[in-house]
Amino acid sequence: MQIRQTRFDTKRITLTASLAALYIIPRTIPLDRLIGISGSITFSGIITPVLGVFLAPSYGILAVFLGTMIAAFIPGSAGTLKFGGLDFLGGALNVALISLLIRGRKTEATLMYVATLGLFVIDPNTQIFVGTNLPDLPPPFQWLRPPSPPVPYLWLHLVALAVLLSPLTRNLRDSFVFGARKDLAKAVLVVAFIGTMIEHLTGGILFASVAGAGALRFWPAIFLVYPFERAIIVLGAVLVCTPLLLGSRDLIARYRLQET
Repeated sequence: MQIRQTRFDTKRITLTASLAALYIIPRTIPLDRLIGISGSITFSGIITPVLGVFLAPSYGILAVFLGTMIAAFIPGSAGTLKFGGLDFLGGALNVALISLLIRGRKTEATLMYVATLGLFVIDPNTQIFVGTNLPDLPPPFQWLRPPSPPVPYLWLHLVALAVLLSPLTRNLRDSFVFGARKDLAKAVLVVAFIGTMIEHLTGGILFASVAGAGALRFWPAIFLVYPFERAIIVLGAVLVCTPLLLGSRDLIARYRLQET
């Protein structure tokens, strides 16, 4: 029994290291410049569904931590450390939430998401309604300044919460293990969307912590841009992860979706 357990642990560690290496690749590629601080948003979110499928939450967090730290020291990498070494937290929560959902632990995933949402809301350096502070349009269109929209900064995060609570997150395991390409792509889209939104919340909390009160003047600009960035990440995840997971069905069956 001890020998079997040792072999299993060795397999899990090897798989974790391999997926950490995979995570490094998109982590080094820039998607867009950060607003308010120097640095870039990366494409790391396009690969998180793969990590969530193969790794239990604890190992997924470890893989993201290792991948983030290694990517930070690769010359020319976009994945530099911007938040005092805590940069891995967003990706870690992304992978952990996806892993929980795929393993049928929806209650834990929901609590994680709601807790992160709550931390963002109560932070004094975040902003909920940003319409009155939207930047002026460039000349000659400055007179077209729109009125303050009644849409909160967190509107897309609330959509993700609704998706998380909906029937769309039922039986995700079957879609990943047995589903046809269409069902698998749909499942990837669902988990990638929810995952990238909790990652965005976490990034917002870290930004507010680093920038302090100075963060308040940047939320309107972020409000205008972040839906497009998140859409690109989700679409990228569907395009990248669907064929990868479809071609890895035998491997998924062999590892039987680690439970812990």
